[in-house]
Amino acid sequence: MTEVRKQKSEVPVVCFLPSVICHLYKEGSNIMSGSRGEDSYRGVGNQGKESVLSERLAFTGRIAASIAHEIRNPLGNVSLAVQQLKKAYSEDSPWSKHIEVIIRNTERINFLITELLNCARPPELNIRPHEMHGIIENVLDSIKSSLSTQWIKVIKKYDAKPSIINVDKEHINRVFLNVVINSVEAMLKGGTMTITTSIEGDFFVVKIQDTGVGIPEEDIIKIFDPFFSTKRMGVGLGLSIVYGIVVSHGGEISVESIWKRGTIFTISLPTK
Repeated sequence: MTEVRKQKSEVPVVCFLPSVICHLYKEGSNIMSGSRGEDSYRGVGNQGKESVLSERLAFTGRIAASIAHEIRNPLGNVSLAVQQLKKAYSEDSPWSKHIEVIIRNTERINFLITELLNCARPPELNIRPHEMHGIIENVLDSIKSSLSTQWIKVIKKYDAKPSIINVDKEHINRVFLNVVINSVEAMLKGGTMTITTSIEGDFFVVKIQDTGVGIPEEDIIKIFDPFFSTKRMGVGLGLSIVYGIVVSHGGEISVESIWKRGTIFTISLPTK
């Protein structure tokens, strides 16, 4: 396998953003972009990989706080103003459709800022005992229409031992939902999703395996990076948020994939 390393280059940064964000952008340019890109994880162990990812998430956190302040305040004013405009025009007005476009896009921007903050800051956990197989079943039930329309067969191999552990149900539900949706989207022409659970030492382990298109080798090392996405309309924050939730529970998440054969996500959560 040929290893390709990107050469560091000095590129002037021209910003029309507020100065605080420009400063953070310059600070993070070597963290988030080419000079620390494809080869970021090569030649280091698991601890090194986690350190690199933590560095990137920390940078994301700093710029997220600035974005929330610098963009959300004027965005709120725009939103209030356009709501007043909406009241001033009837639904059959030629301006009505333009107003709706503005409303939809301000809501979209606000959603993206919220997702960025969710990725950057440690989640506040409401830890309670929960039955893990029940959470997985709720996730599968919520996407059963997609499973049916895409001809995806689900095979469940649940451990017979009790699966009650202390987790934040809402956040762990989001972890499983995100990974399962990724698997579904990888099998647009149908396939099989296998969900296996087991107790391994002090961990409850969930493996979600699909027979989808897989992840290219050059992409798999960046799969949990903020803003990395192979989807046309993807933001690239979903798996970063998943990573943060799992780690905040004291757990681990990993991925194995073979291009055009499928992918396995392994989520390990402590039982104690």
